[in-house]
Amino acid sequence: MGETDSHIETTEQKIRLERLKSGGLVLDIGGGGEGLVSRIEGDRVCALDIRLSEIREAQIYEHSSNWFVADGRDLCFMDGSFDVVTLWFSLGYMSDWAIKQDVLQEAYRVLKRNGQLSMLVNRIPETGPNIVLWATFTLPDGTLCKTGYGMKGGQNQTLPKVLDLVTGVGFAQHQSEDHGQWFRILSHKL
Repeated sequence: MGETDSHIETTEQKIRLERLKSGGLVLDIGGGGEGLVSRIEGDRVCALDIRLSEIREAQIYEHSSNWFVADGRDLCFMDGSFDVVTLWFSLGYMSDWAIKQDVLQEAYRVLKRNGQLSMLVNRIPETGPNIVLWATFTLPDGTLCKTGYGMKGGQNQTLPKVLDLVTGVGFAQHQSEDHGQWFRILSHKL
């Protein structure tokens, strides 16, 4: 990791992405920017982001998803509307843990019974400056996508703490992988 006065930069993380294992509708919370879920799953995705500029950036890559400017704490969808909810590297942009909890409660609400929550989350230390996670993604079709995620430091965003949070809002049957600078969580709404 490199460090400056204002932020820490991770070494490049090489992350292979696969198609979601569940069929049906997907809600991608924080889906702007690189639009990874939309690029992989296409027209079955409802992608939302709080910033229109992030949506516009993602639409450069893929146009068949349904896009919404919205706050993940107050979703406009009915209970049980989606088979999968994704939060791929978006949780760290919610630096307040109350916001993270509210977003995950909404994700739980809009998921169908037996629905899946798919999360890719960067580790953010408890103290310290802002952090930039550098990643090169390999999409299922072999396309490479290199990007960086700059997030507020001092969040204490760790695998155990995020697992406690998702369990606290009702998710169960967690599967997780720890990759050092980031981790993957797959949970279910029973």
